[in-house]
Amino acid sequence: MSTPLQNRFKAPRGLGLVDGLELAEGTSADYTSLGEHHYRARRPATATRVLVLKRNSESAVGRFLSKRSKTQVVAVLVESLPSLSCRMRNWALNDRYGSWLCPAQRGKLLNREVRVISRVVVHPQWRGLGLAVQLVRAALAKPTTVYTEALAAMGRVNPFFERAGMTAYSRPPHAYDQRLVDAMRSVGFTPCDLAALDALWARIEALDGLQRRWLLKELYRWYRQNGGRSTIHSTDPLTHLRIARERLMLEPVYYLHDNLAAGTITPNP
Repeated sequence: MSTPLQNRFKAPRGLGLVDGLELAEGTSADYTSLGEHHYRARRPATATRVLVLKRNSESAVGRFLSKRSKTQVVAVLVESLPSLSCRMRNWALNDRYGSWLCPAQRGKLLNREVRVISRVVVHPQWRGLGLAVQLVRAALAKPTTVYTEALAAMGRVNPFFERAGMTAYSRPPHAYDQRLVDAMRSVGFTPCDLAALDALWARIEALDGLQRRWLLKELYRWYRQNGGRSTIHSTDPLTHLRIARERLMLEPVYYLHDNLAAGTITPNP
């Protein structure tokens, strides 16, 4: 991970920080201190910038003994180099980095023009205060490239990237995913019902025999199509529903911010 810049990162004007918190450029150690609270266990690769929100706490005893205050990192954001291929990026930017470029050309252009927000972590004791939104806004207010992107597995549940000013792009559903969604809706269900599997299963069992058998057949068809070439398939419909929940409800959301259009970065001469 890269070392912090020599100049201190100053909070952009208009960023309403929570009282007692300071925005600064951080280091890999700052991410390590909070990394265990992120759902991804692996460290972000090729990181280029780390922003942190920290709190300098000082106890009464510490002041009496003239001890230095203790700094606590309460939230961290990591920016990294972008991946070489991303279908949603190509769709959002009209194939600017598409297959018409050779891998070397694509990588060079991407590294010059794009940074990805690869991690945003807030300490559990500081959640619910909008700190993730503040960190993303800070990154967008002082970008280092033309585009800033992010891919959030929980984007539909917690769209904080969108609240920070990024544009969301949902991937067009695969034909077999759409067929299952249409089948569920035809008998009065929606993908959101997958959040409560027990309640959904009770409603499925309450359907008349013909509708229930047809829906479970469509569910099994969808499950087989998602199983790839595996020859081992479960016949348990609850297993099928759990996999459908992971696929249909936790589909990653792609976010993009055009920093040039927003006027937060100037074009190269």
